[in-house]
Amino acid sequence: MIYLRNTWYVAGFADELPAGRMLARTLLDEPLVFFRRPDGHVCALADRCPHRFAPLSMGLLCDGGASVQCAYHGLRFDGSGTCVHNPHGEGVIPKAAVVRAWSVVERHGLLWLWAGDGAAEKALIPDLSDVTTAPEHATIRGYLPTACDYRLLADNIMDLTHVDYLHPTSLGNGSVSKARAVVSEPDERSVHVAWRVQGELAPASFDAHLPTPGQPADQWTEATWTAPCLMRLDVGATPVGAPREQGVRVAALHIATPEVTGRTHYWYWSARNFAIGEEANAHIKPMIERVFTHEDKPMLEAQQRRMGAADFWALKPVLLRGDAGAVRVRRKLDAQIAFEANR
Repeated sequence: MIYLRNTWYVAGFADELPAGRMLARTLLDEPLVFFRRPDGHVCALADRCPHRFAPLSMGLLCDGGASVQCAYHGLRFDGSGTCVHNPHGEGVIPKAAVVRAWSVVERHGLLWLWAGDGAAEKALIPDLSDVTTAPEHATIRGYLPTACDYRLLADNIMDLTHVDYLHPTSLGNGSVSKARAVVSEPDERSVHVAWRVQGELAPASFDAHLPTPGQPADQWTEATWTAPCLMRLDVGATPVGAPREQGVRVAALHIATPEVTGRTHYWYWSARNFAIGEEANAHIKPMIERVFTHEDKPMLEAQQRRMGAADFWALKPVLLRGDAGAVRVRRKLDAQIAFEANR
């Protein structure tokens, strides 16, 4: 599969990689191994020794964590991919004993991998701090590997009319399907979709926390896609005519990074301004996990099975009014990938 390359992909939560441990993870069809140097800096190497192609992730961290030692024949490689130790013969290091190193940045509690060959552009990492620095007991996050193409995950978030049918008892109440989506492109790397509903009962998960439960409310659902596949949701409800600040709101990140063709790493991270506390979090978290694990994930994986290896557009999908944002995302991503390929 051809991927957008001159961009950042999330490789994991930062705390998935404690000091003294390695993390093996395949991204964009590339097996990688991550580790931290003694100074805490994160390194990423191709997870394949150039000698006999053993996974470096099966080996050991050596030199205080500054290098990885292959478990097969003991060659060691530092964070730049340079072989720094050959235990055989006179210890001469072959010139070809080099492993590809990838640029990695730790920011907003996440590990970001630069997939391009040129200089990594740190300015392209979006600011997610309002979600990732929210109080612990106001946040829910998780990791959900999913057997589908990463673009199906983008479709799922950028066309939220499905919530009224796939999540009718938790997130949906029929209002999103009736609202007309307003689609815009804030910049060359993003697409924004907004659904706004006035004077209707809010979904159960919001209604119970409004000042006047059971009464009509004004509601908003906004989704922003940023290339290659980071989606941000801003969802909330407020008493009719009241500003958003007086209502209940959830800001959520949905992050997809391709693993291999037909498989995707999926991380979610949400923060809310209501029901903040350890007990409340323990009550809400299972509901959120159930929505993702038992509703979204099975549907996305079933879609992929029915699509098989066919190209999305080759199947000639029927388009509905609510598809406008998701279609714009696919077209924009296709154009960016084609631009890179032709440059």
